[in-house]
Amino acid sequence: MFRRIPPVELDFLHPGGRPSRLGAWLLVAGVIAGALALLEQHHLGSQLQAREAQLEEIRSMARRARPAIEMRESDSPQMREQIKKANTVLAQMNVPWGELFAAIESAEEGRVGLLQIQPDARSRTVLMGGSARDLPAVLAYMTRLEGTGRLKDVVLMSHEVKLKEPGTPVAFQLLARWVEG
Repeated sequence: MFRRIPPVELDFLHPGGRPSRLGAWLLVAGVIAGALALLEQHHLGSQLQAREAQLEEIRSMARRARPAIEMRESDSPQMREQIKKANTVLAQMNVPWGELFAAIESAEEGRVGLLQIQPDARSRTVLMGGSARDLPAVLAYMTRLEGTGRLKDVVLMSHEVKLKEPGTPVAFQLLARWVEG
């Protein structure tokens, strides 16, 4: 009735059969593929370093101050006026606007909303107006602005508690001096 199945003998120490050439070819192909991947990685790394060097050069060019135009004694009054206007534009182009706005954005935390930012390039000051949930939120925001390292002497110019609005928010105006890092 029942047939007996002969026992299976497994010998892992002495595998039978001939070694396969396919395995050797796959090993060679894997080594070649790995070497090609390393070469490609090295090539991409050197390209990345070159691009980073170019980017740093462009950034340093952007940070360089643009020279002011000098007036000569032989210039006419109209020419002197034009030179003054051009120097004003050059002075504003030299302002690190990106750093200023990044410092202001980094101080955000959610309880304060800025509605107005008025930077003055000549005096290196910025006037900010906004709304906050309460006065302690405004004071904490002022502390965070000074903590950025780009804004100093942050002063609360005015504030008004809006009693008729829901949640009684505080409208405020701040004045700060910004420094270049």
